[in-house]
Amino acid sequence: MKFGWETILIFIAAVALVGTVVWVTRLKTRGVARVLINSLAGGALIAGLSAFNIIVLPVNAFNALIVGLLGLPGAGVVVAAAMLL
Repeated sequence: MKFGWETILIFIAAVALVGTVVWVTRLKTRGVARVLINSLAGGALIAGLSAFNIIVLPVNAFNALIVGLLGLPGAGVVVAAAMLL
């Protein structure tokens, strides 16, 4: 498997994104602010998966909220629902 500079840049961007999400979720935010941050991260996850044609998922507020509230299991729920429908 040959890695080009695009693959390396995507990997670095993914690591930076994960680090940023972890840092933001460790802040002392509570309640609505934390749900909003997690929902935005969930929407970014869904958009990222759809942008790279890994799994084509509809990007809407409901899916972002599910992924934001439930985290990685929520992403699994959204993927399973998209495959069943």
